[in-house]
Amino acid sequence: MSGNPWQRPASKNWHVLISLYPFLRLHRMQLLAYAVALLCGAAGTLALPQGARFLLDRGFYSAHFLLLACAALLFLGIFTTAARAAREGLATWIGQKIIAELRDRVFAHALRLPAPFYERFRTGEVVSRLGSDVTILRFGLPGVLGGALQHGLTLAGALTMMLATAPMLVLPALPVLPLLVWLNLRSGRLQRIYSRREQDCLADLSAYTEESINGIRTVQALTRETAAEEQYHQGIVRLLEQVRRRIRIQAVASFASGFLVFLLLAGMLYLGGWRILHHQTGIGSLTAFLIYALMATSALAALAGLWGQLGRLVGAVERLLSLLEEPVEERVTEVAGSGVVSSLPSRKAAHLHFQNVSFRYPGRQDRAALEDIGLEIPAGEHVAFVGASGAGKSTLFDLVMRHYAPSQGRILLDGQDTGHLRVHDLRQQIAVVPQQPSIFSLSIAENILLSNPKATEAAFREAVRAARVDEFAENLPEGIYTHVGEKGITLSGGQRQRLAIARALLRNPRILLLDEATSALDAENERRIQETLRTVIRGRTTLVAAHRLATVRDADRIVILEQGRITAVGTHEELLVRSDLYRHFTRLQSLEGRTAGKAT
Repeated sequence: MSGNPWQRPASKNWHVLISLYPFLRLHRMQLLAYAVALLCGAAGTLALPQGARFLLDRGFYSAHFLLLACAALLFLGIFTTAARAAREGLATWIGQKIIAELRDRVFAHALRLPAPFYERFRTGEVVSRLGSDVTILRFGLPGVLGGALQHGLTLAGALTMMLATAPMLVLPALPVLPLLVWLNLRSGRLQRIYSRREQDCLADLSAYTEESINGIRTVQALTRETAAEEQYHQGIVRLLEQVRRRIRIQAVASFASGFLVFLLLAGMLYLGGWRILHHQTGIGSLTAFLIYALMATSALAALAGLWGQLGRLVGAVERLLSLLEEPVEERVTEVAGSGVVSSLPSRKAAHLHFQNVSFRYPGRQDRAALEDIGLEIPAGEHVAFVGASGAGKSTLFDLVMRHYAPSQGRILLDGQDTGHLRVHDLRQQIAVVPQQPSIFSLSIAENILLSNPKATEAAFREAVRAARVDEFAENLPEGIYTHVGEKGITLSGGQRQRLAIARALLRNPRILLLDEATSALDAENERRIQETLRTVIRGRTTLVAAHRLATVRDADRIVILEQGRITAVGTHEELLVRSDLYRHFTRLQSLEGRTAGKAT
């Protein structure tokens, strides 16, 4: 497990929290109601010591007065309790709404991040941010921010009332309060550092867990269970070390704060008692002052605890917001082009033109994946790309799909630079069948309908029939509506590929990309799917990448790729004469012998 790739300099707590303002402003009226409830609750709480001061200094001189005092206390208690309940309810609701909106926005943003982002960062890291970081916010945001406002207001009000009640008794606080504030700020800053490291360790564990469980069959096949367990254990050890450091700082700060608070209270009590003995103040004033002092110190202690929690909360907010700062795919496209949005024609087939296209992967700038690709594909043409693994076939398809932008040159679709088109509009024109298709934890029917949810039943049935999905689905317990399990685990590789072909056919695309689309099929099913595809691709621009040359012989043209360059273009017969590499492939796959046999 590696360190966190999203490390960046820590911002100040208030800088990070201000960044939540766009989410807060959506709840102005509820925030106003919360502020009113907060002020009412604080006012009721601060009024109680003044009532005690009045009663102690005046005394209970009649039963009628006693009844009035009890009624006033009951009314004040009901008022304060109602305001506190409203404050807590509003804080929880507003906090949960903000978290839900933040989670929604982060997930939507993650869906639109470009391929280079996921080339650099692990998907487990994104999952961790949507999981553990959001959980921290869910339980921390209402309590920490709401508690900070409540205790901050109580502290300010109590200090004000202390000055108003007995200003001389505040003198012991002058040397102690600055020390308390410094201690809490220092411990909070350190706790935030270790909380951030703790979250980074959790993210590493989450990413490693996802990789290990997703690849559980490989882990077991390689007998790597013990090694994986040990690596995970080491991650746990690193996590616990950060937790231990954070708890140690928290414990030391808590002890030091408690010592200073009781030292302060003892000093105030001594000074107040001395003034009573010398008849310079009344017992009611001292009682009220000490109650306010207890309120102030309790609020300060609570703020100290919240300050440590705030560091953890801010760390989670920082991690989520750093994900939102990553540029989405649309912006990447507009930077590559001019930001101009053009419309596309509605005719069935599309015309593609690669103009001197070169490309280097962001993480591998030392080597060109594609170099100076110049190729024009008329509308409706069936073009096959042949080459060894790593020759650039899949990369070329990624550029057509705009998962990456060309490093040099441009790709034209019907005469328009794809860099000037919205990514969504471009991909609406394309369907792709990858070598390893992604199958979701849904039914077979739902997986196919993902490409065109509004398809008619007739179109759906035709796609299912054309891809031969019905042949295996009818033997399943619920037929086409059978749930396929996570990543289609209940289906064979060939069945998953047929499902992906049906999904592509249902999309009815103008451009069809087949990237080793029949590689997982047996010879008989491959032959039958190829017969189906011959019908489907008519009048549709089709690009095929394949290792097995039997799947590309019928293409209008075959393009030979070697180390990212086009070295030959022609039909099967032409390339047998002109391309040494193609002849080598055909010899390996015994195609020349079959061709000669057919000729005789």
